[in-house]
Amino acid sequence: MPGPTFQSGERVSLRPVEEDDLDAFARARSDPDLRVPLCLDTQQNREALEEFHEETISGGDGRWFVVSADEATVGAVMFPDLREGDGVADLAYWILPEHQGEGFGREAVSLLLEYGFEELRLHRVRADCLATNDASRGLLESLGFSREGRFREAVFQNGTYVDTLRYGLLESEWRDR
Repeated sequence: MPGPTFQSGERVSLRPVEEDDLDAFARARSDPDLRVPLCLDTQQNREALEEFHEETISGGDGRWFVVSADEATVGAVMFPDLREGDGVADLAYWILPEHQGEGFGREAVSLLLEYGFEELRLHRVRADCLATNDASRGLLESLGFSREGRFREAVFQNGTYVDTLRYGLLESEWRDR
């Protein structure tokens, strides 16, 4: 049974990741449509995912949330690297392939950013994506992120090197949008 809702929007809600959610994370780490854009090279078995949940998701400094729509898991959003003292967080997200293109990612990331800037009092959020990932670039740019850099041939995927793009969003830019 899913845990309590942490934050709600019009169509999606965020709730903390629980061990019961690891099947969706296993899918994200094994489905090439998700694994490749997330730059995950290897799949993980259930035992490794349980260890990851215990050490990183539950025991780490980040904030990890399941994205639900109509009580179904559609993805996840997170600040996997959160440095509250500096007011800086890294943003990551994924939406299951059958739910992509429906606006769930944009709404979920917006909710996470609202939490980050309003409650965690972050100053800056940054996100990286592959230069070949048009959907992710579009999502970040639609939320006001600015492209700050390009890491040339930073990731080796499917037999070729791919550039990675770095985006950033300041708290003042979030408020002024």
